[in-house]
Amino acid sequence: MKPLAFVLLFVSLAPSLASAQRITVKDNRFQVDGKEIWISGANTPWKTWNEFGNKFDAAWWRAHFREMREASVHCTRVWISCSGDNASPGIDADGHVSAPTPAFWRDLDSLFAIAQETRVYLMLSLISSDHSKPGNRNAEAWKRMYSSPEGRQSFIDNYTVPLVDRYKDNPWFFAVDVGNELVWTWENHKVARKDTLDLVARVANAVHARSKVLVCEGEGAGPKYNSDKYEGNFYSDKALGALQPGAFVDFYNIHYYDWVRPHFGSPFERSPADYGMDHKPCIIGECPARGSAGQSIADNYRNAFAKGWQGIMPWTSNGADRNGNLTAMSPGLEWLVKTHPQLIDPAQ
Repeated sequence: MKPLAFVLLFVSLAPSLASAQRITVKDNRFQVDGKEIWISGANTPWKTWNEFGNKFDAAWWRAHFREMREASVHCTRVWISCSGDNASPGIDADGHVSAPTPAFWRDLDSLFAIAQETRVYLMLSLISSDHSKPGNRNAEAWKRMYSSPEGRQSFIDNYTVPLVDRYKDNPWFFAVDVGNELVWTWENHKVARKDTLDLVARVANAVHARSKVLVCEGEGAGPKYNSDKYEGNFYSDKALGALQPGAFVDFYNIHYYDWVRPHFGSPFERSPADYGMDHKPCIIGECPARGSAGQSIADNYRNAFAKGWQGIMPWTSNGADRNGNLTAMSPGLEWLVKTHPQLIDPAQ
C-alpha cells in the first residue's frame, strides 16, 4: 500500500506545490511563493538543431540540467523550433501553421519531466528569426505566416494553445519567449514590423488566457525597441494592446553583445531606469558567457545586479558557439551564490 499512499499524497499536494514553485511578478520583481528570486539563468538553445521530434537526446539533457543546477543555474532558455525546416510545427506554402508531430510532444514531455526532476525553470522560445531568414528552406512560407492574420492565428490555434494547455500546470514552466530575436524579421527579412508585433500580442493573449506562465520577447537589438528614448517601446502594454486588446508582456528581455555598446551602451553600465524601461522587471536574456568588453563575467554579474536588472542568462551553458559555456560562467555564478544565496533558491 505504500506506493499507492505516496501517489495519493503526491496528488493531494500537487496544486500547493505547483503554486509554491511557480515564478510570478510583483512590484517589478520576480517572486516564488512570496519571496524574491533573481533569475540565475543560461541559454541552452539546442544540443542538436531542430531536435524536438527529431534527434532529442533525453540522457544528455538530463545530465546537463543536473550540471547546471549543481552550478546554481536555476533557469534556462531552449529553442524548441530553431529554423522551421522540420515538421514541428509544420507550415504549408501559404503560411498556415499545422500542429507539431506526436514525436515533438513526446520529446517536449521528456524535457518538462527533466526540468521538474532537476528543478530548472524553462523559458521556451517558440520560434526564431531564423525561420524567415533568407536561404532557409521554408523562409518564404514563414514570411507568409507573419503577413497574414489567418497565418498568425494558425500559429496560435495549432501550436501555442496546445503547448500551453499541455504544460501550463508544470510549475517549472517559467516563460514563453515568443521568438528568438524577432526584431530581425523586420530589420532584415522584409516582414512588416506590425505583423511581427501582432504575433507577439496574439501569443501573449493566448498564454495569459490559459495559464500563469509569463510571456516575454527577447529583443536582439538591446533596448532599441523597448524604450521611448530610442525607437519607441513597441512591447509596452499600450503598443501591444493597440494590436490585440489586453495584450502585454510580463517582463522585458534584452540581449547584449559588444556590437550594441556603441549604439545603446551596455546594460552592465546602465540600469533599466537609465534606458527608460524600468516599469516592468528587466532581464539580460543573452550575453556572452565569457564576459563583455572590458568586463569579466563576474563583473557582468556584479554590475547587472547593482544596476537593478532582475536576472542574467548568459549564452550558452553548453558551448553552442564561441561565446562560452558553463565553465566560463562559473566566476559570475560563484559571486552570486556567495553574495545573494537567498535569491537563488528562495522556496527552499
